[in-house]
Amino acid sequence: MINLNVKELRAEMILAKPVYNHQDLLLLEAGAKITEKNIRMFKSWGVTAVWIKGDSSDDNSKDMRSDAESREMFEIELREKFTDVLDNPVMLEIMRAARNVLSKHLNEKDEEK
Repeated sequence: MINLNVKELRAEMILAKPVYNHQDLLLLEAGAKITEKNIRMFKSWGVTAVWIKGDSSDDNSKDMRSDAESREMFEIELREKFTDVLDNPVMLEIMRAARNVLSKHLNEKDEEK
């Protein structure tokens, strides 16, 4: 199994684990073949990384790098999405709430490993 950033996904790859959005709604089941439409959907729902079937000679170090990279990408993408509205206190609070929810979700995923 390989954890890939959504930006690295290609059509025809096979999901090793199901993909959920930040509200824990299933977007695509494990074993599904990824399409370009799926990749766009993942990006629109804020999914930053997914598990793909495949081999990696160093799964553990790859997983640790992917976790750190996923968290960094999550923060960058969150800031990009809110960059034009950060002067609005309501939108700033929404961004903070989104960061908290997504961080909690990532922490729960870390605990599953």
